[in-house]
Amino acid sequence: MLQKVSIQNFKSLKDVTLELQKVNLLIGPNNSGKSNFLKALEFLKLLSLNEPPTTNYFQTITKIDDFFGKSKTSKMSFGCTLAEEEEYNMLISIEDGKYEAFNGERYETLFGIHHSDANKHAFWSEDKVINNPPRLITMDGFPIQYFFKDFFNNLSIYKPDPNKLQNPFPILPNQSIVNSDASNLVAFLDILQGRYRDNFVAIENDLNKCIPEFSRIELDPVEITKDDDLFKIYRDKTFKRLGLYDKNNKLTYWADELSEGTLYFLALLCIVHQPNPPKLLLLEEPEKGIHPRRIKEVIDFIFQLVEDKDIQVIMTTHSERVLDEFEDIPEAVFIFDKDEEGATQVKNLLREVIEPSDKLMEENNLPKIKFTKSLSSHWVTGFMGGVPR
Repeated sequence: MLQKVSIQNFKSLKDVTLELQKVNLLIGPNNSGKSNFLKALEFLKLLSLNEPPTTNYFQTITKIDDFFGKSKTSKMSFGCTLAEEEEYNMLISIEDGKYEAFNGERYETLFGIHHSDANKHAFWSEDKVINNPPRLITMDGFPIQYFFKDFFNNLSIYKPDPNKLQNPFPILPNQSIVNSDASNLVAFLDILQGRYRDNFVAIENDLNKCIPEFSRIELDPVEITKDDDLFKIYRDKTFKRLGLYDKNNKLTYWADELSEGTLYFLALLCIVHQPNPPKLLLLEEPEKGIHPRRIKEVIDFIFQLVEDKDIQVIMTTHSERVLDEFEDIPEAVFIFDKDEEGATQVKNLLREVIEPSDKLMEENNLPKIKFTKSLSSHWVTGFMGGVPR
């Protein structure tokens, strides 16, 4: 589990630290830095997988606009703590196109990346145990790096769109990874049905546990109209539509007949049952495209996935209904705002809002504010921050 993340000078994240839980919720107004935090984790994935971005990308993400329209480039750094059977720490520091990574305990340089141009890089290490001279190696040479590489592998920011699952989709090769919006779910399931049968069956079984009336997934070849945008691109491909078989009524409901909540459930199941699933699931606004009455089902399902599949989830939201599902775990809620200079500020709901408020009320012999009895109302009124100015 990713236990702690510290980020300095990545986009609007000038200096933030989050101590994470198994399920985490990021709230705040638009452009407050929630998506930037998720993008920072994606950036860490690139580093851990030995895929440094181009120099131009660095110039973009390290510029911080101030109140007067100017911009400045600052040293960027990331600190991470993974808690598995043992605790692993890593600090990455980036300045002027050069990287350094450190062991969190001894802070010895583990590797540096030196750009000779935008497309070339090298990793150097000095083995201080056996006193070897510096040598060119890959990140795989570092045991500590392996744990971060393994954890961040296949990490992506997911924003499943149920509306994109309702139409037929071409059967394409190399679709064993779910798109960020889950738009390729038909092709993904078709690949699994043929080549990764165990994964396909696991999705069906989990779907049946959550929605008992649906016993199997159907993929049916269909003809589509020639004016369809996808047909114009993939006219030589077979198109299929997605359906779920209702064992009680003995009929198949096709995707355009299913609820948004059901399609969202299915998309999440496909994400966690990929042949190489992510250990950290990043979800943007899970309420999008979901009927308000279905939101509780979606969030309950996410909590269930965390327990059953031993994954970690970080999600963003603008929904009061989603926030109210976290009333029992305020330590998992992070409130994002921006200061007058445009830098993101993050508060933990329990440690930096509720506990200080309780202490203040107690010191003044006043009744404590019951934040968790109505998180949404305290949020909407601006009482705990994270609202537009």
